[in-house]
Amino acid sequence: MVAENARWAGMREQLAAGADLLLLSGYARLPDAVASHSQYERLGVVLVVDRETGRIAAANTTLLTELADIFFAALIDGMSVRDQQAEIMARVQRHYYGQSGAALHTALRRCMDSYETLRD
Repeated sequence: MVAENARWAGMREQLAAGADLLLLSGYARLPDAVASHSQYERLGVVLVVDRETGRIAAANTTLLTELADIFFAALIDGMSVRDQQAEIMARVQRHYYGQSGAALHTALRRCMDSYETLRD
C-alpha cells in the first residue's frame, strides 16, 4: 500500500509539472464461469501513459483479486504502448493464465487502440 501511495504521489507531481499523461480504459465481457462475472460482467483495464512516449506509468484492472491486479500491473509497467504493443500482448499472454485471460487481453487491446486514435 505504501508503494502504491508513493506511485500516485509521483503521478500527481508529474501532472503538476506539466507531464502530458493520458488515462485510457478498455472493457471486455467476462466469461460466465468467472467468479466475478455476477458482480461485474465486464473486465476493465485502465492505463496511465505518457502521450509522447506511450510509456505506461500506471496500470489497474477490475480483476477480482488484488494479487492478480498487481501481477498484471507489474507485467506491463514501464513498457510503451507506442513501441512495444506486440511485446506487451505477448507478455500478458505468456504469463497470465487466469480464467479472465481472454477478457484481459481484449480490454488491454482496447486501451492500445484508444492510444493510437489519440495519437492520430
